[in-house]
Formats: sequence, C-alpha cells, structure tokens
Amino acid sequence: MSMTSDAVVERRYLRRRVTFWRVIAGMFAVIAIFIGASRLFRVGAENVAHIARVKVNGIILDDADFTRMLDRLAKSNAKAVLLDIDSPGGGAAASEEIYEHLRKVGEKRPIVAIDRSLAASGGYMVSLAADHIVARNSSAVGSIGVIFQNPNVTQLLGTLGVKMEMIKSSPLKASPNPFEPTAPEATAAMNALVGDTFTWFKNLVRERRHLDPDALAKVADGRVFAGSQAVSLKLIDGIGGEDEALDWLKRDKGIDTSLPIRNWTAEHGGWLRRLTGDAMMGALSELGLADASKIFSAASGPMQTQAASGLLALWQPMGE
Repeated sequence: MSMTSDAVVERRYLRRRVTFWRVIAGMFAVIAIFIGASRLFRVGAENVAHIARVKVNGIILDDADFTRMLDRLAKSNAKAVLLDIDSPGGGAAASEEIYEHLRKVGEKRPIVAIDRSLAASGGYMVSLAADHIVARNSSAVGSIGVIFQNPNVTQLLGTLGVKMEMIKSSPLKASPNPFEPTAPEATAAMNALVGDTFTWFKNLVRERRHLDPDALAKVADGRVFAGSQAVSLKLIDGIGGEDEALDWLKRDKGIDTSLPIRNWTAEHGGWLRRLTGDAMMGALSELGLADASKIFSAASGPMQTQAASGLLALWQPMGE
C-alpha cells in the first residue's frame, strides 16, 4: 500500500531527528573520552615539578571554582607560587576565603606576591598570604579597611508618592534597608559589624607584616600608598615585578627558577561548556530550544554580572 505524501514527509522528518540525536550522542562520547584524557594529562602536569603562577584580577567575588583550583595546587608538585595581583578588592569574606586557601598552598612551598597596578583592600588582603611581596614604585597598595553601603531612597519615594510598608519580626530585621530611615540601633549594629571585621583585618596585617601598634596605625586608616611608600611602611618587601620575585625565590628560598612556570586557572563553567562552546548552543537553537540554550549558557559560565555584597574590602576612589 502506497504511503501518503504527509506520511512520507513525517517519516523523513523523524529520520532526520534520529540522525541528529545519534550525532549528538557521538559528540558526547567523544567529549567524554577527551575529558578523561585531558584530566589525566592535567594530573600528570600537576605532578611534574614546576613554579605555579596564580592571578587574582579585578573585583574579588565568591568563586568556588577558584578555591577548588587552589586546593589542587596545594596537593601538586609546584615548588613555589608567583601570586600575580591586580585588584581593588571586593567581598571581605571572598577575599578572606582566598587568603585562607592560599595559606594552605603556602604550607609546603614559598609564595611571592607581585602587586601590579593595584593591590588594595581585599586585593592587599590576598597578597598577605605571600611570604614576600613586591610592587612597582607607582603601584597602589593598601587601603586597609572595610565598608558597608546601604543606599537610602526614602526621600525619592516620598517625592513620587510611594510608601513601602513592611511587617518585621523584630526592629532590626532587614535593617538597614533603602526604604526606611536607618534607626540608631541599626546603625550601631552595623558599626559593630564593620568594626569587628576591621579589627580582624588589622590583626592580619600586624601578624603577617610584623608591625608594631604604631606602625600599624600609620597604614590602617584606609588610604592607599604608592609602592615606594609601601616599602618604607613595611606593607611590601621590595620594588619590582616577576623577575625580582624569581630572584627572591632563588636567593632566599633556594628554588630552581629554571623550572617551567605553569599558569593555574579556575575551570569556570566546566569542561562541557568550554569544549562545546557556541556549536552546542547553535544546535540547541536549531531544535527550537533557544531558551534552554540561554539557561545553559548562564548557568555554566562564570557569574560576570554578580555584584559584591555584604561587607566589602574594596577600594573605591570615587567615594574617598
């Protein structure tokens, strides 16, 4: 019995769909093999003696991929670490977390920090994990302090005739907030929080840089210092860049600086996203799954639009 034209079209469509998904399955199989081989290669490279280079650039945010990378570094055969920093800081807790993971890395090998154009607030906190710090004469270093910011839009809402009504379990719940005048009790609570974190930051600077109370008081007023000033204030140990950092590793720590330097980076987004890239996104779109493609892209990549929140260890030149 002959088939109708509609049945023929439908069968051809189904064959194309089946063929497409077979190709996709094959791609995933190849990717799985490649991932396994790549991971074996990575582990092998990590077990070879080398000098690690770790970069901390831009705003510091919570980054589980980065801290997992530091945990791998701590277990690797890296003989030393070049900690390359160019950051105004960011979240206080995020900066503290990176510092703590770096100290674990430093338990078995020396770390030398290279402060580039800017190592301020949380950026300087991270550099404190190093055993030795160098910066350029014109680098901006320091800004030891903590800030909490809360915009208040009550006057604007009043002008617009808008009133925000809230029911709270207690007076300090969700305070301060932008929609009501800040009560003295809320201000006092936030002052205590900022003060406690600031004390912790100062004690970290005192301990890591071996400063007496007078020396600490000179550097802990929130300002940034030029590299040349930071040397005399003992915030850093010398002027220079990577060459000077390598010289220190060789001279003071006996590190063989002829070893290869390996860049350690976080695997943001996972292997699938980085291997398939736009090709996979295009394939999903062809199937009419454009929305799924967008979700996959947003979920698997780094949170580029995330903003630092909570207490900030962040240098903000426009606000100082």
